[in-house]
Amino acid sequence: MLYLKVFTLLLITGFVQSAFPQTFTRITTGDIVNDGSYTEGVYWLDYNNDGYLDLFAANIVNQNNLLFINNRNSTFTKITTGAIVTDGGFSYGGCFGDFNNDGYADVYVINGGTNGNMVKFLYMNNGNGTFTRTTTGAVVTDLSGAWGAATADYDNDGKLDIFVSNFNQNNFLYKGNGDGTFTKITSGNIVSDGGGSIGCSWCDYDNDGYRDLFVANANFSSGQANFLYKNNGNGTFTKISSGNIVTDVFNSIGGSWGDYDNDGDFDLFVTNYSGANNNLYRNNGDGTFIKITTGAIVNDGGSSVGAAWGDYDNDGDLDLFVSNDLNENNFLYQNNNDGTFTKITSGDIVNNGGRSNGCVWGDYDNDGDIDLYVANGDQPTSQNNFLYRNEGNSNKWINILCKGTASNKSAIGTRIIVRATINGNSVRQTREIFGQTGYNSQNSLNEEFGLGNASIIDSIIVKWPNGNTETFTNITTNRFITITENQGISNINNSEVIAPQDFRILQNYPNPFNPATVIRYEIGKSALIKISVFDEKGSKISDLFSGKVNAGLHSINWEPVNQQSGVYFLRIESESYSQTIKMVYVK
Repeated sequence: MLYLKVFTLLLITGFVQSAFPQTFTRITTGDIVNDGSYTEGVYWLDYNNDGYLDLFAANIVNQNNLLFINNRNSTFTKITTGAIVTDGGFSYGGCFGDFNNDGYADVYVINGGTNGNMVKFLYMNNGNGTFTRTTTGAVVTDLSGAWGAATADYDNDGKLDIFVSNFNQNNFLYKGNGDGTFTKITSGNIVSDGGGSIGCSWCDYDNDGYRDLFVANANFSSGQANFLYKNNGNGTFTKISSGNIVTDVFNSIGGSWGDYDNDGDFDLFVTNYSGANNNLYRNNGDGTFIKITTGAIVNDGGSSVGAAWGDYDNDGDLDLFVSNDLNENNFLYQNNNDGTFTKITSGDIVNNGGRSNGCVWGDYDNDGDIDLYVANGDQPTSQNNFLYRNEGNSNKWINILCKGTASNKSAIGTRIIVRATINGNSVRQTREIFGQTGYNSQNSLNEEFGLGNASIIDSIIVKWPNGNTETFTNITTNRFITITENQGISNINNSEVIAPQDFRILQNYPNPFNPATVIRYEIGKSALIKISVFDEKGSKISDLFSGKVNAGLHSINWEPVNQQSGVYFLRIESESYSQTIKMVYVK
């Protein structure tokens, strides 16, 4: 996990025979698993808005960071141009979100750790597959031994904010202005406590509608207590001073929030280094926590770094993956749906060893089950990262992407509650869209719910950060859906990787454009379609195509003739469906 890995202790664990078969296949081909970098942080993000997860990886020891674009066929292409992959640095990780609310995910990268005193990187997404690095403002010029960052809209003003955890100095909080700039907060315990802060993660643990903050601390000797800050809802925070969650003394690396017992409040798993057991704190629902002391999940010990909750078997409860350093095997715990876990001991996913750091779940192949990516790093030798493809089962599922309008566009902080009848029982699952999900890791903004044998979803309740609540009922399973704030559900289609149920338009490239742009669209079955362009007044200015198209991925060019700069709309229509996208032409 660390650049100077001098805190080596032996892992002491018991062996538990698992009755569960291998459910993952380790991917061994492609740059995404053969780059040989020293990777610390990993992030699934759909940076080009094509509906498929891409991957960003942060590297230390002055190596360039990595960006892989999803080819939509279960492979990835490594991006080799642009500042986002050529700046170098000592990047432990960061966070991503739409910091200027333009509909595209931006990337924030921290540099420092024990190396210290390094600037930060902020890459604003141009919407055309490229990024522009921001070089002004305290959010990128502050020097610190940064080790982690997490984003959330802590004041519910529709603008994403960023917290940075620093090692052996005060931490940073930057309030977002909604245009890609930030104002540094300089008062309050949250930025004046100091400590050996490593990981950080936001979550509304007390269900009052405001995001609270957990900070993991370590000094890699005797240990330090962690921080928990309750959001007061007025822009200030109260530091919690009682309870095991803030009085236990360990060398903690990160915290991962998840409602593992499906009771509607969020519990916290904390990874500890230096041979200590990890911690699981169950939320009592009244603002306090109880420390779980039984089970392998809190008694394995070792040099744990990252952790990520995810329902990998789609049975309706959250399982947990834990990444370990010092060539120890990683851990996978299957939720038994009774408050306990079974440790999985077979399969590559828990037997590959490695010096593993961040870890993230995400359905990169759009087949309805979540896959896993694990960062690895070693020095002076290189080590490849791990990608495990989930082979799935027959359980039902739904994949939900939320888009804010009045709330921040990334919908980070949104609470989603899914209720369905599984094995004859009414099950309520609660998720929150997070801007950090473990040590320097961020799962995709999609929320993936397993539904077991449920034939239909009884209800989906969406609680937006601004307080608006929407409810949808009788939703079919095995679907990818998008819920846009105050605009309902859209883009419901089957999960086929190549052929969607009907069709969809991918965002044109480049956009804005001059003199021409390329529009890609995907057809699930042979159909008669019509492609037209309209101006802002709704007047048709061009018929680009009309005819029959076979199933598959297609593209068409548009080069305006005698048109003024401005916004134009491209529409594809069939007998049963139509979709429109916005394009910007700049002379």
